[in-house]
Amino acid sequence: MFILFFSLFFIAEAQQLQLHEYYNQQIATKDFSVDEKEQFLDSLLHENNIKIDTLKLIKIYRSFLTDLRHSNYKKSFSLIDKIERLTVLSDNYDIEDIKIVHRNKILFLYNTQKYYEVLKNVNLYLDKYPEKDAQLGKVYRLIANTYSDLGDLQKAIDNFDKSIYISKKQNDNKGLALSLRDKLGIYIELEDSIYNREIGKLLEQTEALKKVYDFDDKLEKAYRNNLGCFFDFLGDYSKAKINYEKALDISMQTEDFEKVFDTYINLGVLSKKEKKIEKALEYLQKASEYTYDEKYKEAMVFNNLADIYKLQNNYKNALIHYQKAITQALHSKELPYQTLPKFEDIELSPNKIDILGYLIDKSNGWIACYEAEKNAKYLENSLETFALADSLVDVIYVESREDLSKLFWRKKSATFYPKAVEVCHRLQQPEKAFFFMEKNKAILLLENMTDATAKRLSKLPKEILKREQDLIKKIKTLEGEIQMSSYTESHIDTLKDNIFDYKKELNAFIDSLETNYPKYYKYKKNKKVVTLQEVQSNLQKDELILQYIVGKEKGFVTLISPETIQLKELPSTARLRETVATYKNAVSKPFVNIDDKNKYEEVATLLYQQLFPFSETLSQKQMTIIPDDVLQYIPFEALRAPTNEYLIENTQIQYNYSLSSAAQSQQNRMSSGSSFIAIAPTKFLDEQYATLTTSSAELEKLTRIFGANHFQYENATKKRFTEAYGNYKIVHLSTHGGLDNAIPWLAFYDEKITLDELYFTKNQSELVVLSACKTSDGELKKGEGVMSLARGFFNAGAKSVISSLWDINEKASTEIIEEFYKNIIAGDSKSGALQKAKLTYIQNNENTSEASPYYWSALTLTGDESPIKLSANGYLYYIFGGILLTGIVLYIRRKRNKKEVA
Repeated sequence: MFILFFSLFFIAEAQQLQLHEYYNQQIATKDFSVDEKEQFLDSLLHENNIKIDTLKLIKIYRSFLTDLRHSNYKKSFSLIDKIERLTVLSDNYDIEDIKIVHRNKILFLYNTQKYYEVLKNVNLYLDKYPEKDAQLGKVYRLIANTYSDLGDLQKAIDNFDKSIYISKKQNDNKGLALSLRDKLGIYIELEDSIYNREIGKLLEQTEALKKVYDFDDKLEKAYRNNLGCFFDFLGDYSKAKINYEKALDISMQTEDFEKVFDTYINLGVLSKKEKKIEKALEYLQKASEYTYDEKYKEAMVFNNLADIYKLQNNYKNALIHYQKAITQALHSKELPYQTLPKFEDIELSPNKIDILGYLIDKSNGWIACYEAEKNAKYLENSLETFALADSLVDVIYVESREDLSKLFWRKKSATFYPKAVEVCHRLQQPEKAFFFMEKNKAILLLENMTDATAKRLSKLPKEILKREQDLIKKIKTLEGEIQMSSYTESHIDTLKDNIFDYKKELNAFIDSLETNYPKYYKYKKNKKVVTLQEVQSNLQKDELILQYIVGKEKGFVTLISPETIQLKELPSTARLRETVATYKNAVSKPFVNIDDKNKYEEVATLLYQQLFPFSETLSQKQMTIIPDDVLQYIPFEALRAPTNEYLIENTQIQYNYSLSSAAQSQQNRMSSGSSFIAIAPTKFLDEQYATLTTSSAELEKLTRIFGANHFQYENATKKRFTEAYGNYKIVHLSTHGGLDNAIPWLAFYDEKITLDELYFTKNQSELVVLSACKTSDGELKKGEGVMSLARGFFNAGAKSVISSLWDINEKASTEIIEEFYKNIIAGDSKSGALQKAKLTYIQNNENTSEASPYYWSALTLTGDESPIKLSANGYLYYIFGGILLTGIVLYIRRKRNKKEVA
């Protein structure tokens, strides 16, 4: 109890005492706890002859917060609540003490893992205090760390960039060092070599800053810990250990036991990777001494101990410790290791990202236990745990808005979906395997397509759609400038700051859409993964689907017919990738001699056997292939079937990114405008690219076939394309294509269009034909697919795309595409038309070097294969006859000049 040491007699005698003066006088001579100070201050508030200066009273309450520091958050929030009520009474927010209290509240909410409350209060703070000062840099850094803990890593990076920009403008070297440190940690956490360049830039900036600003111990140890993590990721364990030990030494000297714990954990994980089990146990034991009853830290120790027990083949103990990690992270009571926690409890946990990792580890623990004891119940337990992990990753994914963040979680989920399929294979449950295989593919693409459908079904006004597109265009344009330019660091910082502001505006705009147009929000959230029953019900008798999944060690394939599904294991991933690489190398270049042809036939036969481990005949079938991993870079058409024929000779083939995205594509509204548009620059401004010699003749024939106009030379501009694109059933592009820094592009007369730009275009075409090089090529994102131009057009709304897997031969592709269009007009399906066109080409070039698959197999069809309804040209047959006659003449001339392959 608080003992009142002061006589109220003296207060009664005084006339209108100033509360803050009297309080400070009386408290100065006494040694009170924070609670006692607060009780005494509160008692004074009830005295009639005490004059209260609200702002001075706020300052006293804020001093209590300073005294408490981080020792009692419950008490701190109570004091903040009092200060906030006083602030309302004073109606004066623009004083430093109130700003500090608001920032303290945000920090305390973050430290107590109330992340959504952090974001709510940050928005209030930014509305009240938008001025850019050093403190605002701190706020944005805290926002970034909040998004990092929520798993939205791109938003974290964006807010770090904002903090860095402000810190530089304010000459706040300490704030700059802290933001560089934390941003470096994010890129390292992504564990992807594609970001090594960004990491290198951050390390350079940090080293440059260290030359003009002395890093204190806190900064230096965090920097060393980050370096250790980076070298750990690179596999340079020696350098990793050196940096971890330097961080540990500084942490010990400064008694920063939080960092002592982190570093011991990192050293334990490193030793575990090096298979130095005793050393790993020693580090983990030391880490456990610095948990101080913090549950999430104890969970980390338990999970790492479980990994070690698994390495020691002590599977039961491993499972017990995985379970302890889960329950500690949940702050829940212990559960038997066979029992999973409720999804509802995990969903609400601030530690759900950690828990996801623990669930995946535990699932793999059950698999290891099965392999030791052959008890099928363990596989059932594993599958149940994988299913819970899948539900959890869906929640984390939905909470992430930026593509980088979503792709990170797609990559994370791709680590366990193949394992889940492996369990299904062992349990002989192909139906359940189908679900995990479908979840492993193109969910981000499905989401974008669902969003486009939602906008159409909810009938959003055109001006609303235009505003969104304009904002996205501004963002993508600036991002493209950063990627493709050699601007100074200062200019790049300014570009990033502009991007941040546009993204903030876009996010607010999307939030308003979801509020003001509830139908749109309802449709948008209806992202549907198709079921096996739905897929089979839509298959015709002669249709088959081959769906692949390739994991780190093993791969699997399902063969789906209208009535059945079969699940088979592929060769080991290492062996399969080796065969695929050999096949791709053989098929993507012309045969120079008979040895080249023999090597191709050998590997094409071998790969067929590896990819089609089924006894059923696949000839005379229409086949949809859903490839995965490196299989997305090869043409299945050129595989050699057991009959010693190309697979395409007896099989119609089309590809899809996933069956769910294919189903969603069927809801696209197709163009009811003109039938055909062709765009072919042929020549390029300032001779940026080589002239395409056959483009003119190709365009003339195509436009005669369809009775349509075309854009060529200086008329084939990027602007002309974007204005016309989307109003035609068929869009034909004959130009150059390629990759710059893994970013796909297409060239127009004046400038290029990149994959990012395609994402904010809208298209309603039945078919886009990309008669250009490498339009199916791009960066492979695990769990999502290849980020190619073909995908970009598909994402924009095209129902199907014909694209190329490598640098195509201009003359051969022209012949195939002309024949393809003739077949389309004749009423063939897209896959049937392409099959016939390729077979015609093969027949016309039989026994010549141009018959090799390099010339005809690069062009592939992705998406819907159904026929296109077009109005026939009155001169169609006349033109066909002319084309046929021309083709015969050219064929005879080639026969005279070409050497046959012996």
